[in-house]
Amino acid sequence: MLQILLVDDEKSVVETLAETIPWESCGISMVHEALSGAVALEIMENHDIDIVMTDIRMPEMSGIALITTIHERWPHVQTILLSGYADFEYAKQAMAQESFDYLLKPVSDEDLMETVQRLVDRIKQKWETAASYQRALHAFQDNLPLLQSTMLHELLTGKTYSPQALSDKLELLELPYSVGQELGMMVIRMEEHLSEMGQYDLSLMEYAICNIISEVMQHHFHIWHTRDVHDYLVVLASVKHDAPMGLTRDEKPQALLEHYATQIQTNVQLYLKGAISISVSHWGKFPYDIGEIYEGAVSSMRKRMGQARGLFVTASDDPDVHPLPAIRSLYKPPTLISLLEAGRFDDVEQKIEAIFEELLHSGEQHDIAETTVEVYHALAGAFAYIIHKNGKQISSVLPAETYRYFQAPSYATTQQLKDWSIRAIHSISEDAEQELKDNHSTIVRSVKSFVDLHLADDVSLPAIADHVHLHPVYLSKVYKAETGEALTAYVYRLRMEKAAYYLRSSNAKVFEVAELVGYNNTAYFIRVFKKFYDVTPQEYRENLPV
Repeated sequence: MLQILLVDDEKSVVETLAETIPWESCGISMVHEALSGAVALEIMENHDIDIVMTDIRMPEMSGIALITTIHERWPHVQTILLSGYADFEYAKQAMAQESFDYLLKPVSDEDLMETVQRLVDRIKQKWETAASYQRALHAFQDNLPLLQSTMLHELLTGKTYSPQALSDKLELLELPYSVGQELGMMVIRMEEHLSEMGQYDLSLMEYAICNIISEVMQHHFHIWHTRDVHDYLVVLASVKHDAPMGLTRDEKPQALLEHYATQIQTNVQLYLKGAISISVSHWGKFPYDIGEIYEGAVSSMRKRMGQARGLFVTASDDPDVHPLPAIRSLYKPPTLISLLEAGRFDDVEQKIEAIFEELLHSGEQHDIAETTVEVYHALAGAFAYIIHKNGKQISSVLPAETYRYFQAPSYATTQQLKDWSIRAIHSISEDAEQELKDNHSTIVRSVKSFVDLHLADDVSLPAIADHVHLHPVYLSKVYKAETGEALTAYVYRLRMEKAAYYLRSSNAKVFEVAELVGYNNTAYFIRVFKKFYDVTPQEYRENLPV
């Protein structure tokens, strides 16, 4: 949706256009008003205006001068000239300034809307042209390394794809991997002065280390790397079967990867004057085993964190320990806290279902008492976090029966824990929805009070939005959602209803009534009143019952 700026030195003209034209049906979401060229330029500085409709004859700065300045400073902005003077010279100047159209007052609503709609269609077509395939492809190639890194990071943190989606994305990102392919992994920790660098320098050092890795391993391995949440470099390696220098019969990928890892460690020390620790994983299949081999390599690094720098750890160095199964759904992004913060309560419920499904499945091989405790504390922590972040007490949001679980967990089975978590999320969701409704109701009441008190003054959308400290576009959406009526339509209706009241209950002249409801131009007031009631103000008064 686009934004339009209406410029005219007659206040009633811009207000009438703003209120009576159904702008949203033309593709306009925001209407700004200015009573002079200087004010118009100030609005242009602070808002992303797409279309300017301006009168020609204005004091100090004419409409021609205004659109000349606009086209110099904002070449993308389209302009329409509106004037009561059928002067061919003005029309020629308008065309010379590449104005989209030239309309004569009084212009009908239909003609004005048709012109604006044509211009909106033209702007949209320009957008589509700007987003052409070649430009998108160029941007894609520039960002390809980042996109590759992001995908690997997502796989490490548990994101899954359907087989077809995975194949399509690997092809798109030019990654030579396939489902079931054997792969190994190196996890690299930067140490000494390398880890103490600022973020910018650290990225440069990461780039330098990855260049060394590529130089050392390029003849035998495909390399795919990213940086994880611990600031470790994670390097995925798969064998190049079609490389000129392929592996010999006696060379094993695991042994060769470990050999190259020692070379990388030595080269970083030699050329970058810094130490790194490397953990080389066991081998697995893509993409199913990525999470497992990554966690194993990181775990090997973590277990030796307190030992000397410059570690070199391989999968064979770790004892054959079978840890309790991790409930991956519990920590897989998007996390519970992320979903709660975004207000995606349906997704939270789906995630809870996935967590308990995985928990019950793990119970087929292990006693799940320990992992059930882990799940409880993760859920309770997430619920408490979002309630407190919303500035409330847990006891004020959750029913007493649900709140008791925070004081003394009383579940005997995983099903009872699941039922509790579903009840809790429903209560949190209902509380958030009610708070949003209350907030929107308060906004609407404030808007109506302001408009009623300032009906004879400035009650434009920007002025109302400034009063309630909200962005005009957001305010329009809130008001429409809460009342079912556009805010500009409400202002227009209220003005007409107030005008009718004054005509019924007072002896004020028509021009006085016009001023009382915010119209300085009596002719425009009569026009909009007749459009609303199908009679002029005088006819309305004359038809009142005696």
